[in-house]
Amino acid sequence: MPERRLITGLDVGTSKVCAIIAEAHPSGQLDVLGFGASPSHGLRKGMVVDLERTSEAIGEAVAQAERMAGAEVHQVFLGIAGGHIASLNSHGVVAVSRPDWEITQSDVGRAVEAARAVALPGDRQVIHVLPREFVVDGCRGIRDPVGMSGVRLEVYVHIVTGAVTALRNMVKCVERTGLQVADMILQPLASAEAVLAPEERYGSCVLVDIGAGTTDVAVFHEGSIWHTAVLAVGGNHVTSDLSYGLRLPWAEAERLKINHGRPPVLPGLEAAGQAAAAAYPGSGSGPAAWLAGAAEGSPGTLDPAFIIRARLEEILQLVADEVKRVPHPTFVPAGAVVTGGSSQLGGLLEVGRRVLGLPMRIGMPERLGGLPDFVANPAYATGVGLALYGRRINAGAPAAPRRGDRLKTGLVGLIRRWFGEFFAE
Repeated sequence: MPERRLITGLDVGTSKVCAIIAEAHPSGQLDVLGFGASPSHGLRKGMVVDLERTSEAIGEAVAQAERMAGAEVHQVFLGIAGGHIASLNSHGVVAVSRPDWEITQSDVGRAVEAARAVALPGDRQVIHVLPREFVVDGCRGIRDPVGMSGVRLEVYVHIVTGAVTALRNMVKCVERTGLQVADMILQPLASAEAVLAPEERYGSCVLVDIGAGTTDVAVFHEGSIWHTAVLAVGGNHVTSDLSYGLRLPWAEAERLKINHGRPPVLPGLEAAGQAAAAAYPGSGSGPAAWLAGAAEGSPGTLDPAFIIRARLEEILQLVADEVKRVPHPTFVPAGAVVTGGSSQLGGLLEVGRRVLGLPMRIGMPERLGGLPDFVANPAYATGVGLALYGRRINAGAPAAPRRGDRLKTGLVGLIRRWFGEFFAE
């Protein structure tokens, strides 16, 4: 029987760590075999602030996915985001090397390397070099010049970079769990793999991935990536606004956002308080009690719907500013696709259509086999996209029988490992 090839996508976010194990078939079908998610408490705005807690969350999520898949994995495709991400555009030119002027893959590689040769600070690392278009003897808009005839080959590329220390810390967290990083992928590029239809990618489309700590933006035009950005604002800022505006503890504000910030649109303070009271009957605490107390102190000024929409409008205005930076003279986006956990907030599409002035829809992971119901949520778009990215570059790893739970790191892991070795003897 043919050897099974497993691909693991690992999305390490500010609020959760998501691991998805999938099997790639020769037909191109991707079957979801395992899914795991655990709360993330070691990141802030996409950057590691606690190695130990981040490693434990990664180990727990991967162990859950391995139990469901019934197999053990050793390498992952790691999603990267955070306020340290930056991008720039570059241009490279080379002369065609063959005497018959036929362009080869070697010429393309030399052109991309010429475009990549830009001066970067020593603390920056290149994550992606993404060709936007090729130009052969002045003819623009070429996607694949291999086999064409020409004397002069040019390429315009989009380069994504990250802070060396931030990237190393993320990789270190993964390696502390016994896993290897097969590749690092910018999260909005991974999300695009999962939620964008071919006609959107090859048209003009804006992808917006609203997570807990960051909002990722990727602009596609004619099948190429033209602009990317990571904004250091996300769903946690909505929670912070609710906590400050309604005088709620953080946990209660988060619960209010999750329970009453989803469709239908928030009905306002009074109805939200009634719904919260029904959710916490007779407790004397929780959102109902907090809302009632806040309302007594500041009558007529508190409305959760207004607070949430105000922050969403600000986030989407920042997205609109990024779209204006697209370096294409005739770029006109045809629509926007929004995904990520915070994309499920009520009223988002209405606000987005008004601020961006574009048709907008919620992006859901699609075209999957196996156990697609476990990942049929915008919050898991990046994890699914990472697995799809791995399938596209054909980098799956052989499946191995699962031997047991992945040990946690740190002192607890050392104690468990010591007891295991002792009793094994």
